[in-house]
Amino acid sequence: YRFVTTSCTHEHINGALCADTMRRNSSKLITTRCERTLTMVSFALALFFGNLLCCYAFAPLAVEGTIKPTLLRVATEGTIDVQKGTDTEKKELSYASILKAIDESHHNDATQSCTYLPDETQIQAIDAVDAKPAELYQSHPTLLKEETVHAIRSAALNYFEQRGDNWGLQDVVLDELLSEGSEWKKELDDAVTKVVYPLSRSGFIKDHPNSSLTVTSATIFVGGGYPGAAVTTTALERDSGMITAHIDLGTDEIYDEANQQNKAMGGLFMESLVNDALVDTASAVVGPLTPGQLVVHRSMERTAAMILPSNLHEIEAESKEHSKQSGLDNPTRTKILKTAETARHYCLRLTLTVKNNENQEEIAEAPAEERSYMLRSFARFRGDDRVRYLTLAGIIDVDDYENHLWLGFDYSARANTEDEVDISQRMSDINKAIFHLQKAAELCPTDARVPFQLGNAFVARNSMMDQAGEGTEQYADLSKVADALQRSSQLETVAVKLGIHDINDLAICLNGLATNFCKMGEFDSAVDVISRWGECGSIRSSLEPEDLASHEPKSIPKFEWIKAGERDVAITTYGDTAVFDEDDIALIRAAADKRFAQASGAQTSRYTMQYEGNREVHLDDLCKNDPALKERMDNILQEKIYPLVREAFKDQGDNGGHPPPLGALSVYDSIFVRYNGDVARKAGRIGASQPLHQDGGMYSVNIALNAHKDDDPVNGFTGGGTFVEALSVGDDETVRRPASTGHALLHRTTQRHAGAPTTSGIRDILVIFLTARRPETPINNEYTYGIETAMRLQTMAKELPREQCLRGLELARSYDPLNSEMSYWLGVHLLQGDPNDPSDERWEEICRGVETLEAAAELNPADARAYYHLGMAISTRHKYAMRTKRAHLLPPAADAASRMIETFEEAIRLEKICEEAGCKNGFNVAASYLTLGEFMARLRNFDKAMEYLSLVEGALASAGGLDTPWAGGFLEEMNRMKSYCETETAKLSENAVV
Repeated sequence: YRFVTTSCTHEHINGALCADTMRRNSSKLITTRCERTLTMVSFALALFFGNLLCCYAFAPLAVEGTIKPTLLRVATEGTIDVQKGTDTEKKELSYASILKAIDESHHNDATQSCTYLPDETQIQAIDAVDAKPAELYQSHPTLLKEETVHAIRSAALNYFEQRGDNWGLQDVVLDELLSEGSEWKKELDDAVTKVVYPLSRSGFIKDHPNSSLTVTSATIFVGGGYPGAAVTTTALERDSGMITAHIDLGTDEIYDEANQQNKAMGGLFMESLVNDALVDTASAVVGPLTPGQLVVHRSMERTAAMILPSNLHEIEAESKEHSKQSGLDNPTRTKILKTAETARHYCLRLTLTVKNNENQEEIAEAPAEERSYMLRSFARFRGDDRVRYLTLAGIIDVDDYENHLWLGFDYSARANTEDEVDISQRMSDINKAIFHLQKAAELCPTDARVPFQLGNAFVARNSMMDQAGEGTEQYADLSKVADALQRSSQLETVAVKLGIHDINDLAICLNGLATNFCKMGEFDSAVDVISRWGECGSIRSSLEPEDLASHEPKSIPKFEWIKAGERDVAITTYGDTAVFDEDDIALIRAAADKRFAQASGAQTSRYTMQYEGNREVHLDDLCKNDPALKERMDNILQEKIYPLVREAFKDQGDNGGHPPPLGALSVYDSIFVRYNGDVARKAGRIGASQPLHQDGGMYSVNIALNAHKDDDPVNGFTGGGTFVEALSVGDDETVRRPASTGHALLHRTTQRHAGAPTTSGIRDILVIFLTARRPETPINNEYTYGIETAMRLQTMAKELPREQCLRGLELARSYDPLNSEMSYWLGVHLLQGDPNDPSDERWEEICRGVETLEAAAELNPADARAYYHLGMAISTRHKYAMRTKRAHLLPPAADAASRMIETFEEAIRLEKICEEAGCKNGFNVAASYLTLGEFMARLRNFDKAMEYLSLVEGALASAGGLDTPWAGGFLEEMNRMKSYCETETAKLSENAVV
């Protein structure tokens, strides 16, 4: 057994995911630097993939000896000399040549791969003991005796221990475990010939009477038994061959009778068993399986071997009875994840096919399903003619929905190509994509990938109609998009609840679904989906959530509030008890160093906002390969971080802030960040930094992992720290660092902050973003996901047409009225209407814009942007009122002038503070002076107007933009206004003389 790995680049797939694993690759190598949304014409498949995709298939060892020299050579070189003697140097591949190579590969697999296991010698059939339903799988409870199972498991354990590697996901070819005198081998041979072959024959092999069954691969898979262990021991994928025989081999732990009810057992998640009700998630699992039990199914079924508790169905039944099963974070999922950590589980997977009995030497035609499977794999390496080979695969096996799925992918990729292609051709391609994806959905209604891509195809087609200027009446039925993405999210939810998948794919799907509901104007539905999306964030990390049942006193670090006037801004810890001790810091920095070295300069973060001199890696990724680190981090969270946050923020609800959540705190995400000031300076930056932003989740915990130069003159860094915007209003230092190494700075995620430039040396920090699980007994005013709902809804709303945008921003503000960002963005968009619209509605929008920006400035008096746009709003209101004869509705001119001067001057003052810290907002200061000059000129205060106008050129020079075209426009307008002021001043002087 070997992995068959294929490499697909962006260029080859044009933004479409084309690999058997699609978006489901359990290795999670498919990270992205893309931030494309479903509203873009470019295909949303590009949301979650990278340059390298690995396709895991249960392929025999002989694959490398047959497929690569033939099929892979054919695919990569692009030629086969199918007509020798012609003058053509390069010929298109003929279908016959490819099929011949596939048949040859199949023949070699069937005759040479697993010669150590017997072939079928007598064609017979037996009845299955368990077949629910018979067309999907068949089972036999006692294929192997307990002693045989133990012997095979022990042989595998010895194999891994001899190599000093007995944790994580592992696999070994059965042949590697064979030795002289392997007593278990004879029983296995008997089981294969007397049970596996007959059971396969009776259930699935009925149209190959002149062929015998044979095994082409036999592999033992092992997983579980360590902190953070994956539930699955094989990825959710289809196999090669015709039949897969899954044999449970039990665990390597012995349980007492008292613990039999909770012991770890094996199971098989079968995607086709997901029921339409989508309620009974455990119904999609074949199991729990007893050691030695056999499950046989067609290889084309997508399955995943998994670890589960022996009382799985009882847990689910009890959860339903107490209404605890509806959310993602339910008792069934929790118990499955915990069980996977308790024991190493083993299973044996056999891949079966048929071979020609009449003439062993003659290369017979491979079975249709295998021809189709291998032809799809071959098509990956093709360029423009890939569709033709996928079409051939579909003709060969009309029942294999993946042929339609792949064709849908490829046509979608063609339709969304960035090349200049005629819109009618692109429309034709996207219509073909929709046809094939609909066909795939008919053939397989339980694969979450299919409706997801179908929904994206509908979105792409609507966008193309907009581009073509033909309107979207024909294809603008957004309910089709909603139905497809809703179906995909429901199916994916089952896989998440059972621990088969993490939440990444589900979160992407829910993002698209919520965006679509916003486009439809169904904001209540959008909020419901966003709430589910928020729950995804609460279970994103494998790190342990808060244990609310524990009431033991915790030794948390001392802390104190950092204030801006009377406002609580952030918390800093101090004293002898730090969040991390020296050993903790050494452990995590060593893990990060190892990960950075392995990456060889490649990006190791899923976040797209990356800058020269910054390196990031997710703590979950570090813990995946380091159980000791995972265990240590879980302890720190339970003993220090969770209780510290609870204690520090417990009174916030009484002080006008958000009350602490009722549900258990959990890690939304955690990032190890390395700021390298020297690298950043070489790249022309003032230092390694992050811009002003808000975080995701509810609370941010920033832990120092090394010392500043003030504390370590030899190895310390210079600069650095967290710029806290709220501190700009007072005289206190705006850049804060934790008290010392191992200590932390904490704040709400809505507190705007930035990473101040590290100007030299290396600064390492660990940032932990906390959210909360859904409480078991929610109350009406529970605020678990209100903060995140507001932030996500605001982000979506800003991409919508103006009317829907304003509705979305109003709703976002209602979910988190304390977050100044909600008022700020609503105010900005209220001002962005049609300036030539004289209606009362437009006047009311402008006035509301001013009021909303006033509210934003009051909520966050340190936000320079809010003051800048408030000043612009006051100016806009004045000009609009004068133009539409509403001057009588304006406040007194002196009051308006005073407020406008105050807002712009405060914006400029605050921006200078940000700029001094290396964290400026980047708004146009020159525009502030220009607007002030124009406003003063309208009030005929020409001296004051000239004073402001004289500052415009200096502001442009400070921004480094004097030579740019836009700066030229500013200077031209400035000079025009100066000339006007000088002329009017002269007139006033003449009148005074007269």
